[in-house]
Amino acid sequence: MMKYIPFFSVLLLSACCTMFSSSSQSITFDSNVKERIQIYADGALVCNKTPCVVEIDRHSGPMNIVAKAKGYEDTIMQNKSKLNPVFWANVLFIYPTSSTTDFATNAMWKYSQDGIYINMEKKGMNVAEKAKFNKDSRIRHYVLYSYAEIKIGNPEYMKALMNLTGMEKVELNRIIASSLTEVELANNLTNG
Repeated sequence: MMKYIPFFSVLLLSACCTMFSSSSQSITFDSNVKERIQIYADGALVCNKTPCVVEIDRHSGPMNIVAKAKGYEDTIMQNKSKLNPVFWANVLFIYPTSSTTDFATNAMWKYSQDGIYINMEKKGMNVAEKAKFNKDSRIRHYVLYSYAEIKIGNPEYMKALMNLTGMEKVELNRIIASSLTEVELANNLTNG
């Protein structure tokens, strides 16, 4: 019993979110522009090429993202913040007063996306190129946000993906089976 006292002391005197998930979060950035890209998070340059993984300090508000690349339109996005699920365990079950440390260090927050794909639009596209870009963007967005349901073959998600891509079910299933990640699947479906 005595050997567990130090562990329980640390647990009771520290904040659960801070111990288990820190006050920063690893965010992966990827894009259709691999080199020559600059990605800013809340005004700070975080990447000069993609893919990249960056430790970002957590905050209660959204993270504002701006991507810039020569020959492409600037792309502006947000990664919203939500309460970290670990925070609720701390408040409800472990040691409620230690949640003040989580609050002070912003560890109680978590960005909703751990991975962000930035689809940059080329400047001066003609009508056909713009139409293909918009279609590919819709497919990519749908795949990145619905990957788990697509991978298990949820009929509603598969039907929506068939409508978006115009592909037959057999061909779509072959591409899904050969794609190991959501980004790979998005690239395979859009020839990106």
